[in-house]
Amino acid sequence: MNKIKFLTSLLLTIGILACSSKPEPNLELFSAEAFAFDVGDMWEVNATVNAKGFAQFDLENNPKVDLYYKVSLITPAADTIKALFDKNIKMIPKEEVAELPLEAQIELDSSFTAGAYTLLFDVSDEISQQNKIIEVKFNLE
Repeated sequence: MNKIKFLTSLLLTIGILACSSKPEPNLELFSAEAFAFDVGDMWEVNATVNAKGFAQFDLENNPKVDLYYKVSLITPAADTIKALFDKNIKMIPKEEVAELPLEAQIELDSSFTAGAYTLLFDVSDEISQQNKIIEVKFNLE
């Protein structure tokens, strides 16, 4: 009889712990968009990527979001210009955040010719130590 009570208690405890644990962060990047605007003697490039699945609590279980991202440019000639833009988003949300837009605005001078370009968003979740990269293509015309 004691074995049955012990096994029942053990299974119940395991079930409660499994149900109450938070899901592990799984950083995802999606809906990447970029647009280039000719503003006379230069181009203005606006880009957005959405992030979800990032950690929202620090090691002491306090609410916190800490995302760092940098944006690099790949030219039509396959040259890479690293970290043209970077930003750190640190916030203490009052409630859980489903997703965040990561935005970049880059100015390219007249030395950048028409063609197909690629932006690389390199995003790091500083709390969970996850890193993801997503490409977004755009054209200078």
